[in-house]
Amino acid sequence: MIVALCSLNGAPGVTSLAIAIAACWPSTPMTVPVLVEADASGGDLSTWHGLNSAEAGLVSLAAASRAPIPVQESAAADAWAEAGVVGVPAADTALRHAVEVPGGLRVVPAPADPLEAGRAVAMIAHNPSLLRSGRVTVIDVGRAVPGSAGAALLGHADIIIVLTAPGDMGHAARLRACAPVLASLRDDGIRVGLAITGSCRHSDQEVTQIAADLPVWARIPHDPVGAALVRGEHRPPIRTRDRVAAWWSQRRDPDSLEWVPLIKAAKSLAELCDDFSGIGAAARPHGVLEGSVA
Repeated sequence: MIVALCSLNGAPGVTSLAIAIAACWPSTPMTVPVLVEADASGGDLSTWHGLNSAEAGLVSLAAASRAPIPVQESAAADAWAEAGVVGVPAADTALRHAVEVPGGLRVVPAPADPLEAGRAVAMIAHNPSLLRSGRVTVIDVGRAVPGSAGAALLGHADIIIVLTAPGDMGHAARLRACAPVLASLRDDGIRVGLAITGSCRHSDQEVTQIAADLPVWARIPHDPVGAALVRGEHRPPIRTRDRVAAWWSQRRDPDSLEWVPLIKAAKSLAELCDDFSGIGAAARPHGVLEGSVA
């Protein structure tokens, strides 16, 4: 299953939410979530986590579209099939070109250079089967510019989450203009929903009305601690007095991440997408999520 995240006007936290969703995915030993940073404007993961995208990442994944299928890879695909996992291509998968970041999440980072990243995204858009690894691939498309390779990737997703800030007039106007195109993707069996970020005084029903009946699946909180966590900048308190102060301010275990608003919202979204797995677009839509709003 491919879950794509994008925005329509800028990228209001797409990468942060994509990391959080992949990290919170209800995985099993045979369901290994992998995050692919397919942002044609250049990636941030390598900078955030000190990765070398030249060794493994989006460029090597794109190059795999021209490589012959190795014998051992075909044997690996047979092993996946015997284990009951379907839909894994015999060619190099995203998981093969992923690196592991602290916490165990596997990511395929994009180069920071927009030209290099754009070429890699364009190549992958012509061979989207490379994005299927195990059963869950989360794609960070960034800003989905109409006609771009990143926008083309949306047509190969099973689920699309569009981050939008309808409380901002510019974002609201772009959402209204692009909503019919997004809604048309549902005719191809793709589930499309909105995740509202930023301050928004409009109700979910009002946003859905201006967005061609696209449902609101979540409200993403403004959460500096959660954002620092996914960037690899957050450090839990170590000294006793700092731990006591952290507990006193939140009344929660300072080592636990369950209370972090961004993580709570991402976990709910991941569980919703997991529920969608194997369900056709004609099925009755699920209820709207209520993420914590800071």
